[in-house]
Amino acid sequence: MDGIEINRKKKKTNPVAYVFVLPTIVLFGIFVIWPLIQTVYLSFSDWSGIGAIEFIGFGNYLEFFKDPQVWQSFKNNVLWMVVSCTVPIIIGLFQASLLVNSGIRHSKVFQLILFLPQVFSSVVAAVIWSWIYNPILGPLSSVMEALGLEKWIMPWLGNENTVMIALLIMSIWCGYGFNTVVYSAAIQGIDSDLYEAATMDGCGPFRKFFSITIPCVRTTSTTLLMFSLIGSFRVFDIVYQMTKGGPGYSSYVLSYHLYNEAFIKSRVGYGSTIAVILTIFILIISRLFLRVREGGDEA
Repeated sequence: MDGIEINRKKKKTNPVAYVFVLPTIVLFGIFVIWPLIQTVYLSFSDWSGIGAIEFIGFGNYLEFFKDPQVWQSFKNNVLWMVVSCTVPIIIGLFQASLLVNSGIRHSKVFQLILFLPQVFSSVVAAVIWSWIYNPILGPLSSVMEALGLEKWIMPWLGNENTVMIALLIMSIWCGYGFNTVVYSAAIQGIDSDLYEAATMDGCGPFRKFFSITIPCVRTTSTTLLMFSLIGSFRVFDIVYQMTKGGPGYSSYVLSYHLYNEAFIKSRVGYGSTIAVILTIFILIISRLFLRVREGGDEA
C-alpha cells in the first residue's frame, strides 16, 4: 500500500509547471491556432484582402476540384514526392556507408563538403543553378558543346518537357548532403561486432550493406522519408525563384498555386481553400505513414 501511495504522489502534477508552459501555449495559440481558424473561415469566403468579406459557402471547394491548375500542380507534387523520397535518400545512405565503413581518411571533411548545399539559402542555390542551366553562358551547355552534343542544348528551364527534371535535379543536389550526414551518424551507432561477425562469416561489403547497414538504420530511413514526404508538398521557394511556375503551368506546385491565387490574383478566399486542403492532405499522409512505420516496428 505504501508503494501505491508513493506512486500516486509522484504522478501528481506540480502546478508551477503550468506557469512555465503557459507562455508557450499562449504564443502557439496566437501565431498558430488563431491564423489556422482564420484561414478556415476565409476558405468559405470571396475576399480580395481588402474590403468586406463575402461568405460563399463551399464555392471555393467546388472550384478547387474543378481547377485544371490544381491537378497539374498535384501531379508535379506527386512527382516531386516520388523523387525526393527515393533518390536523395538512396544517395545519402550509399555515401554515408562508404564514408563510415570504408575507412576513408578525413571522412568528416567529405561530410562537410557534401553538406554544404544544405547550408546555402534557396536564393543562392537558385542563382547558381539558373546560371548552370543557362543555354548560352551556363557551364552545362559548355560541357555539352565540348562533347559534341550541341543539338541537345536547350533552355532547360524554358522547356515544358525538361523544366521539372531540371528542378528535381537541383532539389536532389540540395537534399542528399543532409541525408548523408544523418545516415553517417546512424551508421556510426551500429555495433561494430556485427560487421566483425559478418567478416568472419565471409560476407563482402555488399552483403554487409544489405544485411546489416540497411536494417539497422531503418528508423533513420523512415524519419528521413517523413521529412521528404512533407517537404515535397510544401516546396515553394525553388519554383518561385527559378520558374514562377512556368513555362505556362508546367512547373506549378500546390504551394505556388496557393501563392499565385492569394497574393498575385488577390483571391485570398480561394488561396485559403488551397491551404486548408493541402494541410489536411499532409496530415492524412503523415498519419498513414506513421501507422505504417509503427506496424513495421512492431513486426
